Amino acid sequence: MCARGAQVFSWQQLFETMGVAGQPPAGGLQRFNVSPSKPSSQGVEWTRLPIVTADDSGARSIHGAIWPLIPFWCHGELPKFATANCRSEPDESFSKTVQNKPAFRDAWQKNRRCLIPFSWFYEWDQRTQPKQPWMVSLRDDSIMAMAGLWDVTETSSGQTLLSCTLVTTAPNQLLQDIGHHRAPVLLAPSDWDTWLRDEKMPAEHLLCAPKDEWLTAKMVSTQINNPQFEDDIREIEV
Repeated sequence: MCARGAQVFSWQQLFETMGVAGQPPAGGLQRFNVSPSKPSSQGVEWTRLPIVTADDSGARSIHGAIWPLIPFWCHGELPKFATANCRSEPDESFSKTVQNKPAFRDAWQKNRRCLIPFSWFYEWDQRTQPKQPWMVSLRDDSIMAMAGLWDVTETSSGQTLLSCTLVTTAPNQLLQDIGHHRAPVLLAPSDWDTWLRDEKMPAEHLLCAPKDEWLTAKMVSTQINNPQFEDDIREIEV
């Protein structure tokens, strides 16, 4: 599962890395502990992520999407079940897997695939008490492109909401070594167009564990276990 991460980049960097057309806005994101939307005493604390999609010509664009995915039949309400991740299975086709996942089935059937950028993600070693967090990033510190699905729903007031989920798969050796059993699907730049624009079969072939040589993991402070903690975890000694 991948339900916590960081987005630390300028819009300029994101546009250039992801090959997005147009003029990027000034500024960027400095989010060190991003987690999915959740209920609160005031209603819902909504989390929005930038996602990258492509049109029929291949031109890429960035949109803001709610995380987790809200199926169209939830009418803009946060689901009462987990939709932050959509699990793929190594022993069957993804198309078959999502047939039994109504929350994600419509998005997959309509080829609503996207890239979701993160600077790094967190995973926890379940074998320790308290659970030990690890910061997992690309070795070259570039922006990760996670495979995602998106969907649209309409609220009772007629507002249209865009939302997304991360596709997960089996862990690589690095993630197994730190005690974790799932991994986000990370896509190489050469595979982005296939995921965004190709037919289902070629896209399915990309749903595999990240290559071990891509990633590095660093133990970080358990302060990040608190979803409200927002400081730069890289500056805190373990």
